[in-house]
Amino acid sequence: MSLSSTGPHNRDGLSVAIIGSGIAGASAARGLALSMPEALSRVTLYEIGRGPGGRASTRKTRAIPELRINHGAPYADISTPEGLAVLSSLGDAVAPYLGDRVLIDGKTGELCPREAGNGEALITGGNGEMAEFADRLLRDRDNTVLSPIVSAYSTMVRGLARGEDEGAPWVLTDKNQDEVGRADWLVVAGSGVAHPRWSDTFGGEPPLVQATSALEDPRLDAALECIGQQTAAPVLTVLFYCTGEAAAHWQRLGFNDGLIEGHSVLAKVSIQPCGDSGCAIVLHSTTAYARDNAGVHGSSSSATRVGDAASDTTREDELIEEMLAALAEIPGLPAIERSQCAFGPLLHRWGNAFPEGEPLPAALSVCPEARVAFCGDYISTAARMGSCESALLSGVHVADALSRLS
Repeated sequence: MSLSSTGPHNRDGLSVAIIGSGIAGASAARGLALSMPEALSRVTLYEIGRGPGGRASTRKTRAIPELRINHGAPYADISTPEGLAVLSSLGDAVAPYLGDRVLIDGKTGELCPREAGNGEALITGGNGEMAEFADRLLRDRDNTVLSPIVSAYSTMVRGLARGEDEGAPWVLTDKNQDEVGRADWLVVAGSGVAHPRWSDTFGGEPPLVQATSALEDPRLDAALECIGQQTAAPVLTVLFYCTGEAAAHWQRLGFNDGLIEGHSVLAKVSIQPCGDSGCAIVLHSTTAYARDNAGVHGSSSSATRVGDAASDTTREDELIEEMLAALAEIPGLPAIERSQCAFGPLLHRWGNAFPEGEPLPAALSVCPEARVAFCGDYISTAARMGSCESALLSGVHVADALSRLS
């Protein structure tokens, strides 16, 4: 099947719906806009968050203009020739990550420098905001959004449907079953709508699984089976922002990114200076701690705020206090009181943050009969599964595949 044979929506060009505007979704949108602009009518990104980025998003607030918190991925490590070529094409849209990285002994607090590998580029977005990396993937060198890309933020796709006729479009609906869009092709960036964990978080069958049960596409069935067997290493984060002496105490530690070894609660601490006197701090839990405390997503998270994810709010403050207490146990790291925080502390759960298991083979990432494609850090690429680079490359590959079908 070619893209041009997909039905009535291609009278003025092909329409593509991408679920997720993280690095993978933005990369796919960019690739489509650059490789087949004459064949496209619209590429729409549907994103549950307030802006692009996904796990590489940046938390901000109007109340504190200088505040920015990269609470999922403070930087990306890029090491493959293909990934480095993408960075080169973005010019000054990305910047080197200049933070100092260390290993922290969770019992003694001893610090050990952690250097980048040979040929590895550590990068972040403009102004130190990781969300800018995803955002600039959607733009040209003049900082104008590439045509025909449009974005629908704070929009969660809760339902998917497609008729059995060859030319029937994909129809996307929200939690009220109201239509939010339709398209010839569906690109799933991130495995959420296709994975069984959807049922635990939002209830009901995963939307893509439910929608494709009647399509009888063996390749898509194989892709969904592979995705369904993947697991993920969840992470709970506590994020907060300090000013004055509290911020200075953190900045005097002399590092920005610390991997904590041998601790039962904390796995990482990220220190992110903001403006002249502020500092944001993000604590990452161990996977075991996040799994032991499933069912709490954080009241300010997109999953709860937009998606109505079931969350045990009675446990939220308790988990924040436990993670702050764990921080105080590590010698050399500052103890923090809530009264010292100008923003936060807030809890956020990355339940699908780091996929585990066998990656989805590239051969199954595009299913022409069903007009479904997959991209994300759970796809097989030359980069490490679960990395920002694997998400980036998977989007490039999907765009290339769809372009070849046109």
